[in-house]
Amino acid sequence: MKIFMLMRFLNFSGASKMFLWVANTLSSAGHDVTVYVFSNNVTHKPETGISFINENLANKGIIGKIHSVRNIIKKVDADVSISFLLDANVYNTFACLGLKTKSVICERNDPFKPHYYKLKFWKPFFRFADGGVFQLKKVAEYYSNIKGKTAVIPNPAVITSKVVLRPFEEREKNIVTLGRIAIEQKRNDLQIKAFALFHKKHPNYKLIIYGRSINGDDLKLQELIKEEGLTESVCMPGVIDNVQETIKNSQIYLLTSDYEGIPNTLMEAMAIGLPCISTDCRPGGASLLIKNEFNGLLVPCGDSKQMADKLCWLAEHPHEADSMGRNAKNIVKDLSGEKIKSLWIKFLKDLCQSE
Repeated sequence: MKIFMLMRFLNFSGASKMFLWVANTLSSAGHDVTVYVFSNNVTHKPETGISFINENLANKGIIGKIHSVRNIIKKVDADVSISFLLDANVYNTFACLGLKTKSVICERNDPFKPHYYKLKFWKPFFRFADGGVFQLKKVAEYYSNIKGKTAVIPNPAVITSKVVLRPFEEREKNIVTLGRIAIEQKRNDLQIKAFALFHKKHPNYKLIIYGRSINGDDLKLQELIKEEGLTESVCMPGVIDNVQETIKNSQIYLLTSDYEGIPNTLMEAMAIGLPCISTDCRPGGASLLIKNEFNGLLVPCGDSKQMADKLCWLAEHPHEADSMGRNAKNIVKDLSGEKIKSLWIKFLKDLCQSE
């Protein structure tokens, strides 16, 4: 198949990571893949063998952007065009109208989040899409107006390096979290507030927040760290590439988001056997991965007290923490890269063969 893929950016975000995984995986399976990014926000690129086109459409209006995307799709002569996130989904849907190319939209966020007015406006137009791929059944149901073929395909759980964890008590007394620093969604403030409560009982621990902010939220967090008297116990080292190799010596992984798709960073931590605590965030990605008290711990969104209590419980029950970590590693089998690759290829082949 000739496959065209488009997205507004390729950076350190979870959506970018999965976009590239799909592109690289389809290419390695022998398909002709072209990746198109329509902004200057590019820090990552696809693997060798994939055609990569990058142009900035920021100065064009919606019609101009759709026209540009349509021209490239026609030039590539793609069988299918896959888009990630709302703006790309809009351009893709309209650009493929009247072409032989099948449009596939992919939602990688929470469509139920409040004030998502842009999605509410554009949703009726997605009935013109030829297909859709969604991470969760609940999200697929939200897009039930799509007349074409849809599928629920979760993210893969991938081990990117050979990591062997030492027992819980032998690892460094670090609690780690990583991802984009964004208080409104990721609730990094909750990480600090929960850690402050936990730190009163366990002062030898440190909280490490990996990631960066694009809107100054890191400065707000630094102020909160000072207010809580944690300047010696909380650090923010910035962005890292090899996640699993970096976090393997820590004791606990923490996720505090109010909403996510399927959290890639949570999957990466679980895949190497790190015991994890996560909020039960919308629209259900964390609860898909974590079976509470079996392979991790779930807490209600926004509850720093319960989060702190769970941190204390893990710190005080090392054998149970090790057991949870071992159970967490099973997601590598349940959501293996090979399984997810097969689901994508079957969906695309079925779509291309449909009338």
